[in-house]
Amino acid sequence: MTEVPAFDYVRYSAGIGDEWMMLRGPREGLRVLILAPLLNEANQCRAMTVDLARHLARAGVGSAIPDLPGTGESVHPLANVRWSDWRHAAAAAAKALSRDGSPLAIASLRGGALLDDACTARSWWRFAETSGASLLRPLERAQRLTSAPAAPDGPDAPATLAGFSLHVDMIEAIRAAVPAPVAGLLRTVAFEGDGVPIWRRAEPTNDPALAKRLAEDLLAWIAA
Repeated sequence: MTEVPAFDYVRYSAGIGDEWMMLRGPREGLRVLILAPLLNEANQCRAMTVDLARHLARAGVGSAIPDLPGTGESVHPLANVRWSDWRHAAAAAAKALSRDGSPLAIASLRGGALLDDACTARSWWRFAETSGASLLRPLERAQRLTSAPAAPDGPDAPATLAGFSLHVDMIEAIRAAVPAPVAGLLRTVAFEGDGVPIWRRAEPTNDPALAKRLAEDLLAWIAA
């Protein structure tokens, strides 16, 4: 079995502060910036996203998964983050990954496709792209099943959606967001499979077979 380089972590300037970016695979040649799913889907798909990076590394392609402000190991409270901060961070991560002149591809999973048009790259690849309104619906439905109010207590207080504290401006920006055209080559891959998609399952899990299929499709696209 091909040896897979260990994960490494670097800091990148995300605009409102430095955030972590997880690297995997070679540090030279074509690289892939992986924009993970957003909000609750990020938790559901975390293992699969990491598996995708592992498959790319095994094929000799380096990749990076950035923490957006308010997510992962970020020190910024999500309630203080705005949609423009996420878009700026995605663009900054792409710039940091290609700073040495290496060609860059963007791989966006689900809601990551709402941010990837902010990036400069050679090509884009999207899996099961979705709208921001679609991301919010299950959170709003879950919130209605609780006794906790979703509405903020004041103009600057965050609203609560299924455990996520989000500024009302952030919620409305997500609701309005749709995948946008990009300035380059784009491939869009739909979910095709039996059963419940990984991002809709009751608990976080993994789908190694899906991660492998996605990696194969992505590798074929960026090599074309």
